[in-house]
Amino acid sequence: MTQLPDSGDGALVLVLAGEFDSATVAPLRRALTDAQSTKAPRTIVDVSGVVYADSGLLRLLLQAHHRLPRFMVAGPVPPQLRRLLELSGTAATLRVTPDLEAARRA
Repeated sequence: MTQLPDSGDGALVLVLAGEFDSATVAPLRRALTDAQSTKAPRTIVDVSGVVYADSGLLRLLLQAHHRLPRFMVAGPVPPQLRRLLELSGTAATLRVTPDLEAARRA
């Protein structure tokens, strides 16, 4: 996970790459907790580089959706993660944009 520098819009952007499961989501959990305490006006999680995800990542995304104002997931969403979102019924719950630029404009 990488946090992008502020581009002037105040958005906190976290870029995910690789595998995310219950054993590897701790850095993301900390970053999302920090976003809540710093009251970032918008939080974007770019999932385009996710190779594998399980319920650990899904849980964090849902918690962030409920706790953070203007929380968005930026795609394109990889097929495995899209399937997880669809099977869990959360695809319609999360605000998912086609890409990072669309999330920044939203």
